[in-house]
Amino acid sequence: MRRNSCSTIERAMDEASQPVIMSGASPRAKAVAGRSSDAPFHDNALPTHRLRPQKLAVLRLRFARLSACAPLRMTAFFLAALALSARAQTPDKPNYSDHVLPIFRNACLNCHNPDKKKAGLDLSTYQGALQGSENGKVLRSGDGSGSLLLKCVMQTEDPKMPPKGDKLSDGEIAIVRKWIDGQLLETAGGKAVAVAANNVQVAVVSLTRPEGPPPMPRELPLDPVVHTAKANSLTALGASPWAPLVALGGQKQIVLFNTETLEPLGVLPFPEGFPTIIRFSRNGQLILTGGGRGGKSGKVVIWKVETGERIAAVGQEFDQVLAADLSADQQFVALGGPAKLVKIYATKDGRLVHSIKKHTDWVTALSFSPDGKLLASGDRNGGVIVWEAAKGKEFNVLAGHKGAVTGVSFMTGVVASASEDATIKLWDANLGREIKSWSGHKGGVQSVAFSPDGRLVSSGRDKIVRVWDQAGKQLMASEAFGDIALRAELAGERVIGGDWSGQVRVWSLDGKRVGELSANPPPIAERIAVAEKQLAEAQSGVGELQKELAAAEAKSKADLAVREEKLKAARAADEAKLKAELAPAEAALAKARAEPLDKIAAAEKAVQEITARLTALQQTPIAPPTKPADSSAAQEIAKAKAGIEQSQARIAAAQASLDKWRAAQVLQGVHNARQLVAEKQAAYDSSVQAAKDAPLAVERARSDLAAAQKATTEAPAKLKEKEALFAQAQQEMAAKQSAVEAAQSAVKEKETALKALTVTLKSGTAPNTDAATKFADSTAEMARRRDARAKFTSGTSEYAEADAKVQALKPALAAAEAALATAKVGVVTPSASETKAAQAEISKAREALKITLAAAKPAATQLAAAEKSLAAFRKETEAAAQLAAQLRKELPGIEKTARATQAEAERAAKTAAREVLAAKAEAEKRRAAYETLKAGGRVSRG
Repeated sequence: MRRNSCSTIERAMDEASQPVIMSGASPRAKAVAGRSSDAPFHDNALPTHRLRPQKLAVLRLRFARLSACAPLRMTAFFLAALALSARAQTPDKPNYSDHVLPIFRNACLNCHNPDKKKAGLDLSTYQGALQGSENGKVLRSGDGSGSLLLKCVMQTEDPKMPPKGDKLSDGEIAIVRKWIDGQLLETAGGKAVAVAANNVQVAVVSLTRPEGPPPMPRELPLDPVVHTAKANSLTALGASPWAPLVALGGQKQIVLFNTETLEPLGVLPFPEGFPTIIRFSRNGQLILTGGGRGGKSGKVVIWKVETGERIAAVGQEFDQVLAADLSADQQFVALGGPAKLVKIYATKDGRLVHSIKKHTDWVTALSFSPDGKLLASGDRNGGVIVWEAAKGKEFNVLAGHKGAVTGVSFMTGVVASASEDATIKLWDANLGREIKSWSGHKGGVQSVAFSPDGRLVSSGRDKIVRVWDQAGKQLMASEAFGDIALRAELAGERVIGGDWSGQVRVWSLDGKRVGELSANPPPIAERIAVAEKQLAEAQSGVGELQKELAAAEAKSKADLAVREEKLKAARAADEAKLKAELAPAEAALAKARAEPLDKIAAAEKAVQEITARLTALQQTPIAPPTKPADSSAAQEIAKAKAGIEQSQARIAAAQASLDKWRAAQVLQGVHNARQLVAEKQAAYDSSVQAAKDAPLAVERARSDLAAAQKATTEAPAKLKEKEALFAQAQQEMAAKQSAVEAAQSAVKEKETALKALTVTLKSGTAPNTDAATKFADSTAEMARRRDARAKFTSGTSEYAEADAKVQALKPALAAAEAALATAKVGVVTPSASETKAAQAEISKAREALKITLAAAKPAATQLAAAEKSLAAFRKETEAAAQLAAQLRKELPGIEKTARATQAEAERAAKTAAREVLAAKAEAEKRRAAYETLKAGGRVSRG
């Protein structure tokens, strides 16, 4: 009865607003034909979680939200009136366990569970949700709009979740959003996840070289993240504007080199995939890298040059980032790729500031102006556009390239662009006109970049790297690579370029090659093994050379001994000769003593001369034998000594290399130990928090039990109150319904009177009012029955019942029509005054009906609210009783589990605390070992 009364009111409201009609079916019947009055308001249209009463967590949810989710089978009028109050209420502080997990369970866990884990994402646990997918984090604490998960469930971005079936309701999406904005609470008493913030400081914009020494890497790890048998193409290369520093992009890593010594300075992990772009900040303090995995994900990452600290990550792209740059003040990152969009993000919090849709093909190049006010972008279709960076508004379109744009570079007021059409063009950024254009590389230009002093360096399909001035004059051309020259940079007086095969070369500005670099360096252990092998080979060569030197020296010594003997023999022969001369002289002297004095003097003189000569000979030392320079022994000695010197130089170099890489290995151990400390500390913090959270389950269960018991106890009295209110509302509605029906009858009487005026006899006799009235009544009744039938869906039992009534009336209607025809009556038009008066009466009656309906509407609303409240309260009471019974049954188990969980967490915390201390001690030990190496002068970093 209540339903029929309300339907009558609804229909009457429509009919009261219609113009006066002479005959025919009600327009309302036509308007609602084929539709059930409550079809659009099916229970599932209300935001529910398709609750499972057997589960405790869901019972809590049902108990808390039944008032918002109780289904009502009411008319469209009442549901429309109550639409706002029937909407699901979003909890003030949603948490994962009570509010979000039920949503995930119903819509997401078929794909994102521990077994299937599609895309590496598991939403069945809190930690799994925080961990994210194989493409990175999907939740940003405190930032619902920036969280990939929310975008996917809202189906504003791909991949849409769920991929099949209905999208989450607005109420469910609101809960997920509020949970993320509320910092991802796990439980009602859980700890909020800290809002992730990037650590990029605002920089002073300067167009000149910063004061002081330029930043260089200090003690960064050198062990590569990935080493492959063959190098990949060099797709990313960047040079510091002020320091002798270049960065090479390799698989999942950025490798830093000193361009003067060509020594490696560090390896920066890029787990996001393959780098495609490397840029240094204008002050040289930061390194930006963009890249990812084609067709899957893309991101831009920023590090500090000196420490290698990863300070920012922006973008959550679904394809590889192909172009990126950092503004001069370091507040914004621009990126682009296959999506054809230029996106500008804030570095502070990763917030998307602008998303610009103008390019007609992949965005392949980006560059901020030196002051950061403008941004140039290029695409695969040859388009180059300059934007106002702060507003994201178009500033100038630089039209001219006939092929894909492969690079853009900005200096003050001038944009350089390179293209596959083989040209390099310079543009006036402010006026949007071309300044200069020249053919850069036959077959196509692959890159172009300004150096701080205004020179340009480019690479191309002709396999050559070239340096230019701004007039297009070539200043340097390198030797040709074996494949396409993909990237090139100027670093001071050094030119660095890389090709498709992964070869990287370094030249001086005169075109002479000074060395090679690699984005695919070998591991430290391999380098140590090579150094040890080189040292051993050098040391073994010295031994052989020392033997050769000893043999040569022995041979030379033997030769000297022979020559010394010859000299001694010659001396002895000379002495013997003099002595032989002396003996006759002395004999002559003895004989002369008997002779005159003059003969004695002559004999004495002869003896003295011979004696003096003999004495002088005996007193003169024998001169050592000379070493002839062209002797074979001397040559062998010189050769052996030269070989030993060279080997000693090789030993020193090998030893220095070995010391360097052993020190690097020790430093790598320091970095690894620090990482381990961070991991152990995180495990300790997690265990401590788990120990704190364990009792909360018991507290929540007890609190819920008390609330449920209280609700059950108070239910009878409240139920009586609600039943009394419902009965009172029924009475008031019945009174209003009677007034509405009376007003409807008045309208019907006036309409019947107007129809009666049209029925008169053609012959002028009295009208056959009986036949006419019966026909009019039958027609009106048929309209009502068809109207009633139209409220149900064809095929339902209600529709069949209503249709039977329509069919049953058809014979009576046909008979009335026949009777009217038999009476041979005709229809003539009554007088205008009579018609006008009748119509005025109808209008007056309808206005009275509107007033009556308006007065009845609050009663209808009150009745619906009372009915809803009563039904909801009964369900709440039932749910409270179920929850209380369930909690009484499970509370001992919950308490036991909580105690066990707390004990286990406390044990884990103690273990983790010991592991933290051990890890810190190991880190300090390794740091001390490294400092010892430094103090001993055995650490040398490029």
